[in-house]
Amino acid sequence: MMTPDRVARCIPALHGLEPLVATNDGQGVVSSVLVPLIFPAVGSGCGLEEGCRVLFIRRSNEVRHHKGQIAFPGGRRDVADATILHTALRETVEELGPQARPLRILGMLPPVPTVATGFIIHPFVAMMPETMDVEPEPREVAGVMTIPLSFFLSEGGGSRDSYHYGPHVIWGATARIVNQFVAFLLGGT
Repeated sequence: MMTPDRVARCIPALHGLEPLVATNDGQGVVSSVLVPLIFPAVGSGCGLEEGCRVLFIRRSNEVRHHKGQIAFPGGRRDVADATILHTALRETVEELGPQARPLRILGMLPPVPTVATGFIIHPFVAMMPETMDVEPEPREVAGVMTIPLSFFLSEGGGSRDSYHYGPHVIWGATARIVNQFVAFLLGGT
């Protein structure tokens, strides 16, 4: 049974490391995202049949980078952001509205680079409220969707280039983040 505590045990905890990577090290544009998990009810288990879901956004065609792509909420670090976790939280609220605040940060995945645009993405796995009413910022977000975590677990993760879920194609850095997340979940306790 997949619970928030089990997810937190499977992925790397922050352990004070997060602020150490908050500045641009010259290797790329520092950015961060949330990997939002929505459990059926806070405190209850989330088995495959019970529908734990992963939230994604579809980027609008008005944004500068990654137009129209399915992604996780987040974005580029602002100089005013104290940490890259702050970046992910700020960007998520900007993109999805004030109710899109996580109940709990479960851990941090290893950074993932983008190939064409030179971003270094720092993903944070977060437990989101089940009753969250999102208010997408139309200049940045063309749509919001959730996909069952069971879909990704059944696909096995690994080194997939893309995931096809109905008409949606998840590829690029977002697929690589999903691969890492699934690998941690399948390899964890």
